[in-house]
This record gives sequence, C-alpha cells and structure tokens, in this order.
Amino acid sequence: MTEQKAFRVETLIHAPLETVWQALTEPDRIRKWFGWDYDGIEAEIRYIFVDHAQHVPDEHRIVLEEDQEIQLSADGPERTVVRVVCGGAAADERYDGVEEGWRTFLEQLRFWLEREGVRSRRTVYLTGSANAAMVRDSLQTTGTQIWHTSRFQHILVDTDGHLVAISAEQPLDTAEPVGTGPVAVTVSAYGVDDAAFAGLSKEWAVLWEMLARDVEVVTTCGDAEG
Repeated sequence: MTEQKAFRVETLIHAPLETVWQALTEPDRIRKWFGWDYDGIEAEIRYIFVDHAQHVPDEHRIVLEEDQEIQLSADGPERTVVRVVCGGAAADERYDGVEEGWRTFLEQLRFWLEREGVRSRRTVYLTGSANAAMVRDSLQTTGTQIWHTSRFQHILVDTDGHLVAISAEQPLDTAEPVGTGPVAVTVSAYGVDDAAFAGLSKEWAVLWEMLARDVEVVTTCGDAEG
C-alpha cells in the first residue's frame, strides 16, 4: 500500500468563524457542500465528521483519521481560513487523490457559504478518461467566473450559476497536457427543482459523452450511465 503523502490544503472563506465551524460539524450543513450525491453519502459524512472525528471547539480543530486535521482561524470578523493538513512537510507535488478531494470540497464549502446560504444542493458527478486540457478548455466556454485554479484542479461558475469542479490526474496548470487520463467533474446546483435538474443531468451526460470515454454519470438519485 502506498503511504499517504503529506499535504496542506486551505482556502479563505468570506464568512464568520462560527458559521464555518457549524458548516463543518453539523451533518445537515455538511450535506450541502461535501462530496457529491450518491447512495452512501450520508454514511460517509457520519463516518468522517461524526463517528471518527474529534471536535476541539476551543481551538476550532477537528481531528480526523489517517493523521488528518481540519483547522480554522479567523481573519477578521467576517473571514475564516480553513485548512486541512495531513502529516508533516508538504513539498511533494505529485498527484494525490485524498489531497485533491479536500481541495475540491473546501472550494465547494466556500461556494455554498458565500453564494448559496440555505438552499439545498443537487449534483451531477461525471468520471471518465479524457485529455485534461481539452476538458478544461471546453468547459471554460461555459463559465462566467474562475473560482479556483491549482495544479490538478480547475473550478468555475457556469452561466447558470452552478459550480463546476474539474479534477484530473494530469496537471491542469500547463497549456497542453499530453495524452489522456482519469478526469472527474462535479457540478453543484442549488435551488433547482426536479424538472430543471433532469434537464441539467441530461445536458451534462450528452456533453460528457463527447469529451470522455469510459464515462460514468452519477446523479442525485444514484443513477449511473456508461
């Protein structure tokens, strides 16, 4: 088994510290930003954030399994730095799924707290093998705002106000990554009804078939195609 690499992931959220703390410790709130919808999401949230988490409210820390810890610190009255750390020094730039997962999730947390308030979320989660640069450039045309960029992540807000997170095992911070590899896209939509979500899911499934192979599309109800 490959040893888990050390990492440090953080983001600055324009929300008070106590608001962010609640979003990281109350399952009903965690459900509005963490991961994506699938049949086991409730159990996953409970496992990570409740059953195997030690809350240290006086220090605004949450100690998790696998030598991971969530740390919060105030940056003034209305801003909070959230970081997830694992292990010691974090100088290794190779791809790591756990690190990149947290990077996506923290940006989803920031988006929910800064943009969406109390509205509920529905997601479309797409996976497949593709050229990461082609996916990035193709989806860039649907965006109105770049939300986050890093070595293996490109996250944007599309023209409908949905958060679209692209995560690839190929670097996304270069102009033209060569070849194909695993790519995942998580679309977070807030406040959409059943009809709108059905249309959204269909649109993304059709687009993803054009961009990737060996595709799988997972929607709110856990339906999969591919």
